[in-house]
Amino acid sequence: MLVLLIVVSLLLSPPARPAAASTAALLRAQAAPLDPAELATWLEPLIEEQMAAAHIPGAVFLLVQDGQIAYARAFGLADLAQQTPVNVESSLWRVMSLSKPVTAVALMQLAEQGKLDLHADANTYLRSYRLPEAFGQPITADQLLTHSAGLDWDLDDIGTAAAKPADLVGNARFLNDHPPARVFPPGQQTLYSNAAFNLAGQMVEDISGVPFAEYIDRNIFQPLGMTRSSFVQPPPQPAGLVTGYEFDGENHQPVPLPLWQDPPSRSLTATAPDMARFMLALLGGGSPILSPDAAASLLDTHFTYREGTPGVAYGWDVVTRPGVAGVWKDGAAAGALSRIVLLPEDGIGFFLAYNLDDGFGLGNAVMAEFLDRRFPVAPHLAPSQPGAAERGQALAGVYRLTDYSRQTVAKLLRLPWPDYPQVTAQADGRLLVQFGPDAATNHELVEIAPRYYRTSDGEMDYVFWEEEPGRPAGFAVGAWVTEKVAWYDTGQAHMLMLVAFAAIFLGSAVAGTVIGLRHPPASRLSRRGLWLLTATAALNFTFLVTFFLVLQWVVSGAANVDFAIGMPTWMTALVALPLLTTALTVGLIVVGLLGWRRRAWSGRGLAFYGLFTGVCLLFIPWLNYWNLFGFRW
Repeated sequence: MLVLLIVVSLLLSPPARPAAASTAALLRAQAAPLDPAELATWLEPLIEEQMAAAHIPGAVFLLVQDGQIAYARAFGLADLAQQTPVNVESSLWRVMSLSKPVTAVALMQLAEQGKLDLHADANTYLRSYRLPEAFGQPITADQLLTHSAGLDWDLDDIGTAAAKPADLVGNARFLNDHPPARVFPPGQQTLYSNAAFNLAGQMVEDISGVPFAEYIDRNIFQPLGMTRSSFVQPPPQPAGLVTGYEFDGENHQPVPLPLWQDPPSRSLTATAPDMARFMLALLGGGSPILSPDAAASLLDTHFTYREGTPGVAYGWDVVTRPGVAGVWKDGAAAGALSRIVLLPEDGIGFFLAYNLDDGFGLGNAVMAEFLDRRFPVAPHLAPSQPGAAERGQALAGVYRLTDYSRQTVAKLLRLPWPDYPQVTAQADGRLLVQFGPDAATNHELVEIAPRYYRTSDGEMDYVFWEEEPGRPAGFAVGAWVTEKVAWYDTGQAHMLMLVAFAAIFLGSAVAGTVIGLRHPPASRLSRRGLWLLTATAALNFTFLVTFFLVLQWVVSGAANVDFAIGMPTWMTALVALPLLTTALTVGLIVVGLLGWRRRAWSGRGLAFYGLFTGVCLLFIPWLNYWNLFGFRW
């Protein structure tokens, strides 16, 4: 359900590139200044309605236009226990991944000064950490800033936060202790990564010779007058810090402010007026922090799957909608969500922040309504192209989000995912994309060009690709990327494998115990082999059932263990079990071969023993696939 909610929320986010409306209509829309009074008539009821539905305690919305703050409004409470209202001026927000656009500005400053080539090997500038060689290609700053460096998904990684300030080790030490894995050739596809911006922040520190947080303060915050903003943890000016919350269906539970080990990607705290100053610096065509050309380049598309379709700027996602040249960025974690939308050609931007994770329901609703009202578009779609039906058949199948860890035990969070989206080819060449059993989440796609589709309502573009070296088949909707899944790699197939392994291990443990007690084999070697088989089966079954229950506990949100602090000792002991059972499997092979040579087994005994040993051998690559073989986090 969590994954389905995320998918639906993404689909409700700003649509990508509908068909063109008339140029005159678009120019009128762009030329008209936004009336703050008119904005308030629909915005305030929308925010209040969404807050009530999602039980959001407090929020702030701020709009900049024509070089100044044109509208600002606070809603609800910053702290429920103290009944402290949100204050536009003084409430301090944990804006999380809105840290990334600030880090991108710092790197652009160094590039503008000639101290950095954005397209050169990042290792040329890194001193405190070295990216490993892989795929015969270096990683560049350009690729780090567009999440196209081919680094593994790391938002679920264990041990990324500290329990107390004294435990913070610093970004450079964290990178060396938790080296980001290279999983794709750089420059071929996007995969969101905190590590990419942690590396970018480390480049800022290593090139400038100044600690990252200090560099940002000197070169961005102070010149812009962002006096309450900081990457330092805990915040040096904590007055007004908004409390983040979770809602369990009955009560709000406060969420402590995290202490991230990797600040360049997510440790920023700021007030709404400070974020307004940052927005205005990028919208104003020149500022104390970047030249007009550098600011424009920062917000340009630097990675896309197809020219003219949704892509990624430096630290931003690109909004693609007729007549709109804009970017947007989210921040989310620890009971706090925030969003910025910038429309540089209009000189307009807004900042929205609130203190409960609703899966971006409020953020998506506000952004969609804002763009719909300012840039209304009547879609006009051409009929399907010749040969579309045949091409569509090659694209049919099950897909999944690429946002999962490939190298750590966090990959297991993918196991409960439903097998969606599903793409079906229609006889007329259209594609039907299903995001769940509810037909309301379906999209009908019309082919515009080979492997390039648009939704029938004209509001989203889909770019497909077939399997290529280093990049499997998949499709992208803006920065939302999927991969095609083989039948044997679906969630259903892996759950069947898990059930089959568990059933075989349970049955073998029971059978081995019964045989050993009632009908023990005659020879000592075969008796030892039987008890070795029984112990291996029992341990494997115990591991599977316990780990699956723990996984459900974590995914359901009922777990009260903060895995960001580190892996609990009892979980480490549990993950050690596969290493033990693998050693026992080697023992099974040795005893089995000795028993076969000495004719210690009966025919049925040898068959039972051999089949069980074979299942244990198959279990090892399954464990390795899910990163359960060894301590991988």
